[in-house]
Amino acid sequence: MIARTPPVADPRGGVDFLGPEFLTWLWWRSDVAPGFEHADGSAFFIHVDDHLEFKGERAAARRTVLRAGVPSASSEARAALRSGKTLAAARILLARDDEEVRFTLKAEDLDVASLKLPAPEGDTPADRERALLDLMGQVMDDLDLCLASFLDVRLGSGWDAEAERIRAWGRAPSQDERA
Repeated sequence: MIARTPPVADPRGGVDFLGPEFLTWLWWRSDVAPGFEHADGSAFFIHVDDHLEFKGERAAARRTVLRAGVPSASSEARAALRSGKTLAAARILLARDDEEVRFTLKAEDLDVASLKLPAPEGDTPADRERALLDLMGQVMDDLDLCLASFLDVRLGSGWDAEAERIRAWGRAPSQDERA
């Protein structure tokens, strides 16, 4: 989950804890306040979708992968958090108006994989290609806003309180456990 003691840069100067913290924060946000708004007023919503991958202290030997259904609402996902595992990858659903885009985001390097875009509209192949590139750019802008929002909080004075809210959320019963 989110560590109580502030992580420090590793010996080579890396900040590997930020990726898992970002994914956990994004999962929490998708549960409590899923909306984001750009400066121009355009808004989108996020949801952690049908794939969560957790990693324990010993990496590959301690992996938990949850797929299908709504794993983000499952008791297994919360149990993984409670046991100290960190989020290594998550399938994200990004929704704007009537468009939905899905992709997997990996904590290690914030790599976007398996991006599924709606069929582009246009009369010619060039129009469809332009529409597809525009949509890809919008997805990256949306993801950049999510990361910037996280970093604003993470690097600001409100992080301790936000981290405590995330820890409380992680300790609380999941939707499955409440049902």
